[in-house]
Amino acid sequence: MQKTLGFFITLVVLVLIAGAFWYISTRPSVPSSPNPQPEPTGVLNPDDYPKLQERLVGLIGATDPKAFAKENGFEQDFKDGKVVVVIEATSAEALEELRWAVEALDGTVETDYENQLQALVPLKALLKLATHPHIEFIRLPVRPKPD
Repeated sequence: MQKTLGFFITLVVLVLIAGAFWYISTRPSVPSSPNPQPEPTGVLNPDDYPKLQERLVGLIGATDPKAFAKENGFEQDFKDGKVVVVIEATSAEALEELRWAVEALDGTVETDYENQLQALVPLKALLKLATHPHIEFIRLPVRPKPD
């Protein structure tokens, strides 16, 4: 009788745990922050994003980012929804933290020099990255142009 009761209780506990996992996996997700920021739609005001170069703000708000990049002469910096940017840090000591921030937002750091990182960053991540306290400015890389 004791074995049967123990087995029954174990079975009930396992069913409850399985039910809890099922409930958690099927319920709609709730935003993690109490005030989620809406995704950009349409034209963005560059004055609202002082840490972002104006052309980057235009690229984020463009309905066709690939065409926008081509029209503005930086199509070589825009690849598969990601853009090559130079992130100017407030200090050289902040580079490691910024490296982690870029990677956490699905970006890739390509190189660094003094207080700057060059990274390939998803467009959607640029607005979030621009709020980082150790970032002074985010811009497109300077490319040489023939005379």
